[in-house]
Amino acid sequence: MIVIKPSTFDKVEFDAERIASYADQARLLVDKGLSDDESIEIDVDETLSTSRVRIKSIEPIRIEVESGALEDYKFPRTLSELDSLVAFSRLFLEVADRRRSDFAAPELDAQLGRAERMAWDVNLYGRVGRLGLRVHMPRFRYDFRNRHGFSDLADRTFDTLWSDSKLTWPEIADLSKRAQDSVNADHF
Repeated sequence: MIVIKPSTFDKVEFDAERIASYADQARLLVDKGLSDDESIEIDVDETLSTSRVRIKSIEPIRIEVESGALEDYKFPRTLSELDSLVAFSRLFLEVADRRRSDFAAPELDAQLGRAERMAWDVNLYGRVGRLGLRVHMPRFRYDFRNRHGFSDLADRTFDTLWSDSKLTWPEIADLSKRAQDSVNADHF
């Protein structure tokens, strides 16, 4: 069962039933680590047009989404099917990762550095793209470079993170650290 809060929207032209439908489609796309009878609560903050998404709980699944993450960029304040599917698929892939003991994810409340978080996001969005959803890779490459440096090593690291579906959290964190260390070494 998927519950959307609030059930009606005032500041954006969203429909809770459509959001629930997109979340269910994303759950089916992810397919691993989530069951059909999964309890999912999605809190949409319509007061923020930014696109942050956050997992509050994995048992049961509770997600916070700022309305910009679900918004059609060409038609502000309007719900986008593609952006909703991408956002929910990314979140559900992270939930599935966190539920796998062999992935060894950090705790939900762990403070990840921006570079580490970006490295995990690159891996998640690369996987979302392989689910068949359109994801704009250059945007993520640029963001990754901003955190890991504009170098050949950073680009190779990005390519590994983007294309490898079997990486664990320690591997992702190590790739991120090595890319950051190489940039820091270049500055001395």
